[in-house]
Amino acid sequence: MPIVQDALQRGKIVGAICNGASFMAKNCFLNDVKHTGNTIQQLKLWGGEQYTNEAGYQEAQATSDKNIVTANGTGQLEFCRELLLLLNADTPEMIHESYNFYKNGFV
Repeated sequence: MPIVQDALQRGKIVGAICNGASFMAKNCFLNDVKHTGNTIQQLKLWGGEQYTNEAGYQEAQATSDKNIVTANGTGQLEFCRELLLLLNADTPEMIHESYNFYKNGFV
């Protein structure tokens, strides 16, 4: 938890996929950002009383908000896309083109 807290305070990007998103819910890191995870029920189960942002939950493979990227356990490609966009690793068009290729093949 201190590592995540320090990273966010320093403006670093933090990614949480699958049960990593549940960890983030349990430790209050999702309470003021849009987010996703394996299900809202799992986030509520893991997060307990500390998780107070059910309204911020997005039914999506991956999402990002305020330097936090979350994804469910099957959203690896979407997770990668969101990270690359936040990192400005390439133009948004090139990132989306690459994502579409790996998601759909030659279409």
